[in-house]
Amino acid sequence: MAIVIVDDSPDERLLLHHILKNAGYRDLITVSSARDAFLQLDLDHAGANGVNADVILLDIKMPDMDGIEACRRIKAIPAFADISIIIVTAREQKDWLQAAFDAGATDYIRKPVEQVELLARVKSAIKLKRETEARKSWEQEVAKTIDELDRTLRDMARLQQLIPVCRSCRKAHPEQISETALNQYVQAHPETTFQDLVCSTCSRT
Repeated sequence: MAIVIVDDSPDERLLLHHILKNAGYRDLITVSSARDAFLQLDLDHAGANGVNADVILLDIKMPDMDGIEACRRIKAIPAFADISIIIVTAREQKDWLQAAFDAGATDYIRKPVEQVELLARVKSAIKLKRETEARKSWEQEVAKTIDELDRTLRDMARLQQLIPVCRSCRKAHPEQISETALNQYVQAHPETTFQDLVCSTCSRT
């Protein structure tokens, strides 16, 4: 998992990289423009071959494309819906913050960057992404379990329908099961297992 630093200022990139590296973060990618960030993320191919980023530190004011538009384009890709984007903004750019949050940013840091604030924000962003991933994984497992249970219940209902039941005494008469219906069920459920026994007809042969 990587942290991507996007800033057109070499000094800012160096500062952010230095603070994060000294704090123990090793997978750091620094680029000077939104376009370069898109290449790293492989935005043209919906992130198929891009870096697996936890956090993007995104300068809000850059020459070719500002951080707000870059954030909007990144967040438009489903693969990056849960990525944490922290806007890095100068103090006089506070009017841009609402637009950044509307574009999908999750947090912001003021310039000049302070070490304690930067590390706290990054740690919080990574934790948020991990929790989001864990929740989605749990939701997928629950959905899978529900689907399997629904399928089992449907199979049981179909199997029950195969067994003739007398309308008067309500007793089941499995010996009168339609062979065709049973064969169709078995073909549709090849994993079905049956009790191992020898019928009375076969036992006489």
